[in-house]
Amino acid sequence: MDIRQFILPAGVGLTHIRIYAEPGPDGIPGGGAHIHLVCSEIYYILKGTGQIEILGIDGLETIDIVPNKVVFFRPGVFHRVLNPNKDLEILAIMQNGGLPERGDFVMSFPADTLNSPTAYNQALRVTDHADAIRRRDLSLKGYLELKAAFLRSKEEGQELLRSFYRSARNLIAPKVDGFEWVLKSGAQNEAKNSLDACDFLRIGRTDYLERSRHAALYPMNDPTRMGMAGELHPYALDETFLTEGQKVA
Repeated sequence: MDIRQFILPAGVGLTHIRIYAEPGPDGIPGGGAHIHLVCSEIYYILKGTGQIEILGIDGLETIDIVPNKVVFFRPGVFHRVLNPNKDLEILAIMQNGGLPERGDFVMSFPADTLNSPTAYNQALRVTDHADAIRRRDLSLKGYLELKAAFLRSKEEGQELLRSFYRSARNLIAPKVDGFEWVLKSGAQNEAKNSLDACDFLRIGRTDYLERSRHAALYPMNDPTRMGMAGELHPYALDETFLTEGQKVA
């Protein structure tokens, strides 16, 4: 079996994240801030303690996190992991084959970067850990402006957040054809297989069970990838889908 083509149950993506321990611009160790525009995401806390800041249209919320706690967020919700004790490790459970880490995200860079696709893409690129921390800090610069706007007034915060949503849409819209391909080949196909199984059971067929497969995944020996919140070890990655959201024949 070619593991690059392996689709996890329900078409989800799984990634182990070791949250960055370096202090950010506000002195707090942790990850960068970003949103997704298509996918929902779950953070399952494996190790350590800290907080997750959630920022949406209703304002800011800070959630304490401990091992075995789960926090999930829908598209449009900023999330930032705070790692004050420098010991947080998280399992990210993502809709649609890990699409949230492979194109369906926008980091909260300042407006001058966000509104220029060229500047945004240049700021997004990283080659090593130091680059990843630079990128994280740039995202926190824009995020802290959003956070400050909400602290001044809910109306001011909402206006700035809606402006961010419009800019984010402009960055992501060119990628949606690739997103649809991932959705159809992963989550949609998985749902179809389950519906087909219901039909087979109704008519007495069991031969589909003979086509069942399994796999064991251990990514921790693979090269580390630099993510938005920390160092990543994805459990499965379909390399036929590039981060730019383009299907490869």
